[in-house]
Amino acid sequence: MKLEPIAYAVLIVALSGAVLAEGSRHAELQRHVALTPKQLYGKLSRSQVKLQLVDVRSDLSEFDDSHVPGAVPFPGCDPAKLPTAAQGRVYAYVPTVVISADGDRAAYEACLARFTTSWNLAGGMSAWSDANLPEDSGEYVAPRSAAGGGCL
Repeated sequence: MKLEPIAYAVLIVALSGAVLAEGSRHAELQRHVALTPKQLYGKLSRSQVKLQLVDVRSDLSEFDDSHVPGAVPFPGCDPAKLPTAAQGRVYAYVPTVVISADGDRAAYEACLARFTTSWNLAGGMSAWSDANLPEDSGEYVAPRSAAGGGCL
């Protein structure tokens, strides 16, 4: 019996385990690095980047006054508080940016368990506004599905 195929199989399993462990460490590190408003704007301007934006401010009137374009209101990261139009629009598996009023770390940490990949918006909606980046206003309206599916 040749030991060479067995040695290769063991090596492949060991390297696969190392790659998975490194990926897990990388994802965990990403959760601790906040995105600046300019970084988020840059990511959103590239059409191939798919991000979900959730606005976790507890007062929906703040969302109605101004929010990052494309954001979904998700007060306190509590599914029971989702507005009717946003029901079924928050996905755990989509890379997500959490937007609070001022980048509050506690508000972000309340959402960590809900998303597989997430970032906090540094400075929150206040920093987005201070950077003079585009804002929307009004109640949340779910996007219409188009030929390629809806946008997040």
